[in-house]
Parts: sequence; structure tokens; C-alpha cells
Amino acid sequence: MNEYLQEIFPGIYQLELHGNFKSIDEIKIYIIPGKNPQKDRSLMVDVGFHDKACMETLKQVMEKLGISFSMLDIFLTHKHHDHCGLASSFAKQGSRIFMNPEEERHHYDCLHYNVKYHEDQAEVLRYVGITERGTPKLWEMFTMAVEQDRLAEFNILHFPYEPIEKGQHFYYGGYDFRAVELRGHTFGQMGLAEDRLKLLFSADQLIRGIVPIVGSSFKDEHLLSSYFRSLEELSHAFADYKLYPSHNTMLEGESIKKAVNRIVFAYLEKIQIIEQVVKHSRRPRTVVQAARLAYGMKELPQTKEQLLLLKMITSKTFSCLEYLRDEDFVYRTEEHGVLYWEA
Repeated sequence: MNEYLQEIFPGIYQLELHGNFKSIDEIKIYIIPGKNPQKDRSLMVDVGFHDKACMETLKQVMEKLGISFSMLDIFLTHKHHDHCGLASSFAKQGSRIFMNPEEERHHYDCLHYNVKYHEDQAEVLRYVGITERGTPKLWEMFTMAVEQDRLAEFNILHFPYEPIEKGQHFYYGGYDFRAVELRGHTFGQMGLAEDRLKLLFSADQLIRGIVPIVGSSFKDEHLLSSYFRSLEELSHAFADYKLYPSHNTMLEGESIKKAVNRIVFAYLEKIQIIEQVVKHSRRPRTVVQAARLAYGMKELPQTKEQLLLLKMITSKTFSCLEYLRDEDFVYRTEEHGVLYWEA
């Protein structure tokens, strides 16, 4: 355990957690103990996977740092399974949880779902062109995956939380943290900045060597446009900060600019491919049709991993199509709840 815990600033710890999941295996958790943990509240940024081994590791680290569940506050950056998988468990043991309520806009999306909300799933599937009549086999694969819990690792159990908003301050361990809006990867993702230290917990907004998924399945949210604006702000407003993401290693200086450029260029390249798919189609395309053509996927997934991949690239293609529409390169029509796209 100890080799995964390091003090990155005085009284600020980084813990690397690993979960037994194929989708993603590693996440960084940040912990700021109170000056006197028995009397002062402590802070944890995200809680990791819904996994027994992860829970045991967190318990050991909390004991090492003198932190009890009842004196712990948890800042959830966004509602994905690797960031809030243990949130319900911590809440049951008395921890207080903070999250942007905009993360509750949708109950079924690219990287999380709740099995109680089948209505959301049906709406999303129709939006992207997966319907019971038009694509019956694909419709059955997605609905059965939720009903039989085949994608259980992405299911998030309910937890109570206190709402937070941009600019809100949090005081722990002698530090003053400010909530920063990081829209794009999700609609309501937030990070925490400590301006005196020039430190930013940047969640999944900017990751070294990875292009974060901007996955939307709901119209008119302009998520990719918001993501580009957020990356521009990160590269300017936080140019002299140390950025500690939830995955991989810290970024600072020139590495921030390089990571931003790499992500933007990767998205622009994919946007151009998707635009060409729509432009050269003889008929309007649904999102899932455009996604399969842009990524070269077969019509029907053969494994659970391929089904998950189709789910992710469909959501990413949706964001790219919405961006193209925002920039007047394509237009969108809707028929019986299905969205169609053409140049």
C-alpha cells in the first residue's frame, strides 16, 4: 500500500488505486487531512472503484493518516464509476459528499448508468438510431446488457450529496481550495484549485497521453464546444500551475500546452472524418451509422467489450456531430425520436 501513497505537497497526499476492471484500472485519489484529524474535517478528492480491495486500501490509508469516516468530506469531480464507485459506501459510514448537481442531468450516458432508469436508456438509444423496430438485434443487445447487469462495473449506486457550484471555497489542512468548472468530459465535472500553491486537481479534463472522451447522447448540450473552451482556459489561466489529473502523471508548463494541442488536434481530425462520412452519404445518417463508418466497426458487436466500445464511440460521434452543427457544417432532423444528420 505505502508505495502508492505519496505526499505531493506538505499535508496533501496522492494515492494510486487499482481496480480489477477491463475498462480502466488506475485512478489517483487526493487526500488532505485536517490539521487535527480528530477535531478538524479532512478532504478526499474522489473515492475510486466500487471494489473491495480499493475500499480496504482506503481504510488503511485513512487509519494511517488518522482520518475517520465521520470526519471525512469527499469532493466528487464527476459521476463516473472510477471516481464515485465507493461514494454510497462512504456515505453509509458517515462521510459527507459534495458534487455538482449538474452531474445528475442524465442517468444513462457514455460511461455510467443506473439500472432504475430504463426510460433514459430508451431515449438515448432512439436518439442515436438504435430502435426496437429499425435495429432490433442491436436494441436487444443494449437493453439486455442493462437488464442482466452485463456492464455492472459502470452502474453507480445512489448516494446523498451536498450541491456545489463554481467558485465555492473549501478549507482543509490550512489550504483554501476553489471549485473550478471543467465542463466537457461530463456536463458538470469540477476540479479544485489551490491558488497559493498553484495547484489544480484537474480530474479527467486533461490527461497525459490520453484523449478524454467527450461523450454526449443528448441534443443541444454543446459539450465539445464547452470542452474546447475549457481547454483554452486551462492552457492560459492555469499555465503556471501544477495540474494533477485523476490518471497518469502531473502536468506543468510546456506539457500542459502540448497535451491541450494533442487533444484538440485529435478531435479535429475525428470531426473531419465524421463530416466526410455525412457529406458523402446518399441519405441522412443516424449517429450510430456515422460512428460505425467513422471508426470502421462491424454492425453488431461480438463481445461485451465490443458493445462497450460501440457505446463509447457512438457517444463521442454524437458530440462531434453536435459540434459540426454548432459550426453550421451539418444539420439535424428528428423523426419519431431518432436524430438524422446530413450535410
